[in-house]
Amino acid sequence: MEWAFRGIGVFYAVGGLFALWQLLSAWRIERALAFVAPSTLAERAADVMLALGSVLVLTSGLALMLLQPWAILAFLVCWGAQAGYLLWAQRWHRPRDPICARGRRQTLNAFAVYSLATLLVLSMPLAGLFH
Repeated sequence: MEWAFRGIGVFYAVGGLFALWQLLSAWRIERALAFVAPSTLAERAADVMLALGSVLVLTSGLALMLLQPWAILAFLVCWGAQAGYLLWAQRWHRPRDPICARGRRQTLNAFAVYSLATLLVLSMPLAGLFH
């Protein structure tokens, strides 16, 4: 059972790294195109929130991979940040085209899976899996 949780941790740590890499690539492209189509305030705010979320996913994944007790806090903080972003985005950063709408659906699906992972992490003390 311990290795299953470590595997989930690796999954989220790698996912956080990939998300940060994607954001850095997107920021470079946005900066290069800023003179043609500057980013809106909502787009910049979304970028900051997504960067924070990516760092939190990476952190929570590392904590779980190492079976650290603070993984519970890391997962809860990350879950809250993701929920906050999705609530904010529903009102202030709605998808403008089908590709963005598909991305939002994928984000909601990822949030549902992360919610399940968070519930599993919350159950870990009962199983005595923290070092």
